[in-house]
Amino acid sequence: MRAVIFDVDGVIVDVRESYHLAIKETAEFYLKEEVPLEDIKRIKFSKGINNDWDATYEVIKEFGGEADYDELVRVFTEIYERLKYREKQILSREFFKSLKDAGVTLGIVTGRPKVDLEFVLDRFGIGEFFNCTVDEDDVVDKNLRKPHPFPLHLCMETLGAEDGIYVGDNRADLEMVTYYRKIYGKPMKFVHFKKVVDLDLPADFSTGNEEELRNYLLREVFQSREAEQVSLL
Repeated sequence: MRAVIFDVDGVIVDVRESYHLAIKETAEFYLKEEVPLEDIKRIKFSKGINNDWDATYEVIKEFGGEADYDELVRVFTEIYERLKYREKQILSREFFKSLKDAGVTLGIVTGRPKVDLEFVLDRFGIGEFFNCTVDEDDVVDKNLRKPHPFPLHLCMETLGAEDGIYVGDNRADLEMVTYYRKIYGKPMKFVHFKKVVDLDLPADFSTGNEEELRNYLLREVFQSREAEQVSLL
């Protein structure tokens, strides 16, 4: 069975006015100076930092500041709670419904804390479409969190899938898929969905268009099913 697994930030929801601004405001709280948003994106995406708390800490360090990590998390969380309603849905409810109606097995692997993931799924009414979700809180060992491939492996094992497609938007997503192939030795295609962040990343398929993405995923899943049926003959 081939499963399709999604990242959340930058793929399902646009977080430029929530998480990205929370990084900026938290960094500025500690640095007492303005931090250009472009510098934040450069640091986060060029270094492939998946966790936004880690990205904030790295921004503060790069600008010559320092912060207690636990306190930083508290400050960041307070700011994000104020900004989270600015998040906009990217992939529509109809998109996920059409995949589900076609019998596609869907999952999520994200670096979001569980409470933030549930907020998005509930707010946009899409939680019912996913057979499995793996968030930051599901992986206790911080060393095994995304971009380590363990969360992807956990999702695939839970789904009972041997083959997969991961839809992501940044270098951390690509790294997770690459290491998943190497460590677990199973097939996993990487789709670069670049509607929000148009990075130059190698991918099996790349698009910023919802309809193109839907058509590609349905084609790949149906081809996989046909191959499985042939192998059983």
